[in-house]
Amino acid sequence: MMMMRRITWTLSMFFSVAATLNAQRPATSSIVVDGHTLVVLTAGESKPGVPAIVFSSGFGAGAVTWGDVQSDVATLTKTIAYDRSGVGESQPSTRPRTIQNLADEMHAVLAATHVSPPYVLVGHSYGGPIIHTFAARYPKEVAGLVYVDPTDFMQTRDDICAVARAAQTTDCNMLARLNAQVLQGAPPGLVAEAREIERAEADGFTVFRVDGDAPIVPTVVLLAGKNQPLPPGVTFPGDGDRWFAAFLQQRIAHFSSVAGRLPDGALVLTSASDHFIYLTEPELVTWGIRRVLAAASVHPELARLVGDYAFAPTVSMTITQSGGKLFVQLTGQPKFALTQESPTAFALALVGARLEFELDPAGKGASVTLVQNGIRQIAKRK
Repeated sequence: MMMMRRITWTLSMFFSVAATLNAQRPATSSIVVDGHTLVVLTAGESKPGVPAIVFSSGFGAGAVTWGDVQSDVATLTKTIAYDRSGVGESQPSTRPRTIQNLADEMHAVLAATHVSPPYVLVGHSYGGPIIHTFAARYPKEVAGLVYVDPTDFMQTRDDICAVARAAQTTDCNMLARLNAQVLQGAPPGLVAEAREIERAEADGFTVFRVDGDAPIVPTVVLLAGKNQPLPPGVTFPGDGDRWFAAFLQQRIAHFSSVAGRLPDGALVLTSASDHFIYLTEPELVTWGIRRVLAAASVHPELARLVGDYAFAPTVSMTITQSGGKLFVQLTGQPKFALTQESPTAFALALVGARLEFELDPAGKGASVTLVQNGIRQIAKRK
């Protein structure tokens, strides 16, 4: 399989992540965002060069759902989980519960908790589109992404109807039908969030993609291979098993493309869990976070080379960093990963080129020489 280097497929995952004796229990606090109070759970301490970890819960779920997962990874760095407006113990917001407003709310929460970027974002279910939108809107603040059985933010209206047909129904609005049963007597905050999800579904989730792609950062996608039973008294408008099988295949295809476009991307399909992977396989979620965090942690020996280098007034070379790798992008060209050959020399094997950096007295990149086909071209840092 061509993509096996970057995508891991398995029907049964058995990860041995040792339970730490120093797990830190989250502390609860309250902050004010946009005039109303939100509840925040924090644990761990900020560490130089290590991104903070931020959790985004699924629809209707509060911050406490992350439980031992947050406690375990809090031994590595600062962690933040919070109740969205109108969810859990947080007060409702007067703003519409659009995906953009939810991403901006997360941004405001992090500002209010004084936790500096970059962040590794972890999103379960509806938290998946939220962290995706956050990453697209604030790309320079995101160091890595972990999607835990996320809502499919790539699904179109045609995709939705194709899954409905597979379930032997013509009802393309199944989500709204199910919500009508589940949300009877629900708090207003949940109802407001559900209505926005229904509007997004009716438009083929276009609003989930309007901000563009997330940045090229280390990413893990965890998908559940077991069907989630419906709550008591809730009926499915069609063949539920056929619907899940078709939906799962669609999600595998969509999220393979997410993992496949990233040098540090990985997709894991587990048959041991249903939708709530963090409850049945918390060690798998912890593994995904640890993997992304390790790749996303700052490498100062590479960070000193990051910047823009000019060949000419209209032609420049941008060097960026993701975890333990550097990437190069010429004006108007795609971004490519570099292979390190020495502390200041990197190969771009795809085009037979080499980059050689010169450092200034402070140890930062001052210029870079592009060596290709026997020609040497020097670009000065802007």
